[in-house]
Amino acid sequence: MIGPLSLSNVATVVFAAICLWTIASQARGSVVKMWRLAVPPSFAAVQAFVLLAGVFDATIISDTEWLAAAVAGGVIGRMRGWALAIEVDQRRDLVRQHRSPDALVTGAALVMLAVIDFAAAASQDPIIEPEHVAAAAAFCAGYLGCRAIAIAVRAGRLPHVELHGA
Repeated sequence: MIGPLSLSNVATVVFAAICLWTIASQARGSVVKMWRLAVPPSFAAVQAFVLLAGVFDATIISDTEWLAAAVAGGVIGRMRGWALAIEVDQRRDLVRQHRSPDALVTGAALVMLAVIDFAAAASQDPIIEPEHVAAAAAFCAGYLGCRAIAIAVRAGRLPHVELHGA
């Protein structure tokens, strides 16, 4: 069962678009403040929770699928965060990761999932079952969140490099 089109469907599209927009500068290799690493995963997490709340026929299996997807995304995101080449300006609290498309792909996937949810609610016919859409969003949110945490942890251990531009 899928609910009718509502503000939550619009919100998921907005949160996903903001997530993609805020992560684009990191993916391009721009210098950003350390705290800005947390912005895209925050929007992704909100989107994942809103999509989870939109699953009306929730069962323990659908909740377990959502949680397992978030954990799997987190594990893979942590590995990716430790593997990324980054530079850190310790004095100004700036970080730059080298160009990497993984964050943009994940952000684009979140936008695609939000549009799928929006279209399903608008047509009252699920393209993909809502619990699977919510689980995929949880995977992406887990990936982005643990990736950002790994980068932040690594940033505290890396040598100082003079960076400009945030």
